[in-house]
Amino acid sequence: MSIRCADKIVIGNHVLMGSKVLIIDNSHGIYTGEKQDSPETPPNERALSMKPIKIGDNVWIGEGAVIQQGVTIGAGSIIAANSVVTKDVPAQVIVGGIPAKVIKRYDCEKKQWIR
Repeated sequence: MSIRCADKIVIGNHVLMGSKVLIIDNSHGIYTGEKQDSPETPPNERALSMKPIKIGDNVWIGEGAVIQQGVTIGAGSIIAANSVVTKDVPAQVIVGGIPAKVIKRYDCEKKQWIR
């Protein structure tokens, strides 16, 4: 597991992570908005972009998953192995893929994961 923090990463209680997980709250370069970095600028000379990450309680992050900057993962969620999380994840869902998308939600009344 590798955690790279330039701003802030908050990890809740009872979070389980597989090996080869990467959690990173920063990247070299700004590629949206009005002031974007040029591909002609060497990557290590580009501005450092940082956004905090928050991981809720009882989250399970599978082997090889990548959690990128600015993401919040809701309590009780599961991140499938080898997924790349680029956007917020609601509570009590299973996400997977590149980029990660909701696969199932937990139905509290039925006590089941529903597609």
